[in-house]
Amino acid sequence: MRLEDFLDKEKLGHQFLAVKGYEEVRDRKTDELTAYRLDISIQDINSPFYFEMISVKVKTLNPTLSVESLKNAKTTPVELMDLNMGQFNGNLWFNCTDIKPVKK
Repeated sequence: MRLEDFLDKEKLGHQFLAVKGYEEVRDRKTDELTAYRLDISIQDINSPFYFEMISVKVKTLNPTLSVESLKNAKTTPVELMDLNMGQFNGNLWFNCTDIKPVKK
């Protein structure tokens, strides 16, 4: 068995909270803004990772849930579009194509 056999994004659940705001992700060589990073709290009570925090890279410079809308919000319910996860050198990574607000 390999570690990749246990990497299943469905185990994270489907209810997430964005905590605080976005952080900029910049290219190391050019210092150009390439993406945003966001701390996410897993809120699905059926997930074995309930209430854990993960850092998710958002691979767009114009997310649906705007940078301005999260500047003053402490937590916001969100939907992670096309969530992916993997591991590199023993560390887990998470990314998605967009963040959408969850309508209450």
